[in-house]
Amino acid sequence: MKKNIRWLKNKQDTHTIKKQKAMKSIFLFILALTCFVVQAENKPRETEEEIAKRDVWHAAKLRGVSFRAIGQEPHWLLEITNGEKILLVTGYGQKRTTYPYAEPKVNQQQRRTVFSVKDQNLEVLIEGKDCSDIMSGEKFAVSVFITLNDKQFKGCGRALH
Repeated sequence: MKKNIRWLKNKQDTHTIKKQKAMKSIFLFILALTCFVVQAENKPRETEEEIAKRDVWHAAKLRGVSFRAIGQEPHWLLEITNGEKILLVTGYGQKRTTYPYAEPKVNQQQRRTVFSVKDQNLEVLIEGKDCSDIMSGEKFAVSVFITLNDKQFKGCGRALH
């Protein structure tokens, strides 16, 4: 009988020790999780300027650009600042040409916007058609076609507002 009582007491002690270890593990887990959450909450948020350093689209937005487009073969870049200017960068960044802003002709049914700077032989056609950048594979909701004199440029873009 004494053996049975001793065995039962040992079994209860073992069970109690396991429960205590489990409770200790749970407590340590919760403590670690709390420290992690507090640390994450205290982490300073990125400023607009910090974001702009790593994101050219965000940097353009901060400069007041309302629409930006890119294309490849050959590489080009377009930035439209409403009411101010149209910037076209070609020649792999070597040629930057600023054109006067022209009020666009908008056809909402066809999802098309056209900027024409007649005296400069520039036309920018923006269509609401899906587009993928051929170099990066990045997806855009807008296709862009530029005609400058006799040259044609095709690419993708997005509004930055």
